[in-house]
Amino acid sequence: MVVRSKSSNIESITGLINDNSTLPRIAKRLQRVFNTTGSKSSIDRWKAEKAESLDIREIIKRLNFSGILCVDEYKPKRYKGYDLIDSDALTGRILYLEKAEGLGRGIVKEHFEKLKDLGITPYAIIFDMRSCFAGTARKVFGKDILIQHDYFHVMKIIHYHLNRAMAEYRRLLKESGIETLDIWSARWIILKNIEDWSYKHHQIMEGILKRYRGTLIEDILILKQGIRDIFLESNNMREAFFRRDELLKEGWQFKSQHFAKIIKFLSSPYFKYMVTYLDHPQIPKSGNSENVIRLWRQMEKVRYGFKTGKGRLNHLKLYQFYHYLNGKLD
Repeated sequence: MVVRSKSSNIESITGLINDNSTLPRIAKRLQRVFNTTGSKSSIDRWKAEKAESLDIREIIKRLNFSGILCVDEYKPKRYKGYDLIDSDALTGRILYLEKAEGLGRGIVKEHFEKLKDLGITPYAIIFDMRSCFAGTARKVFGKDILIQHDYFHVMKIIHYHLNRAMAEYRRLLKESGIETLDIWSARWIILKNIEDWSYKHHQIMEGILKRYRGTLIEDILILKQGIRDIFLESNNMREAFFRRDELLKEGWQFKSQHFAKIIKFLSSPYFKYMVTYLDHPQIPKSGNSENVIRLWRQMEKVRYGFKTGKGRLNHLKLYQFYHYLNGKLD
């Protein structure tokens, strides 16, 4: 009976974590597999007892952190505010997460100090373009820490302004009585990387370029590729700055107010953080945080969000223990 009880406890916890299942489903599984019942409250208690027997510091130590931290924020279910989620940029493993009432420098500083207290001391950090991160990271982890703005977020900002430029151009054409349905239909192809175009995409774009050669549509394609070359074709930071400066000399800011915003963005003091990876090839240009957040959201979704911060951290510890460490701390 003791063996059956222990087995059912393990089955409950691993089912909740590895299968991302729910308490009612696990209760039914216990009845089917072990011919025993387990109320939702009992299963929840077993989960909490196991989680609280695990030390988050010991887990983090066993995860062998690479030293390159990725920090991102997302809005969880059940409460207003954010969760700050921290992962290893090389392995993609979630290291820690914490509720944040906002993203002010004071809150971010407290979060970084918590990471340091847990033994997470990075030599490089990857994060998005929020201004609260860079200076705060240097204050907590030291002025020599390497900072990389996530390439995914950099290009997301670029694409936003390119899309706005395209929308404004379409509006001007429509006001002149010119039909622009072809631009609307091809807008995502225009913003898509050329190497990712399918044969059908190439056929569509041949027609688009034939009609709009010498217009803002062609300019969008040229500017987008010029920006991508800065990040993908440069061999080091010095070359990236040179390519950036050459792009600025071409006068793109005078062609569209949205192009001007892109040029201003690339001219900011933060540009150096966008190209850190070029002089430090061990640092990826993106931290893969979108996949990490997507993974955590899947765990949230089946539970309609975590009710408490303690419950959220308990679930993380169990996920780390069973998924990353195969249920062993030795």
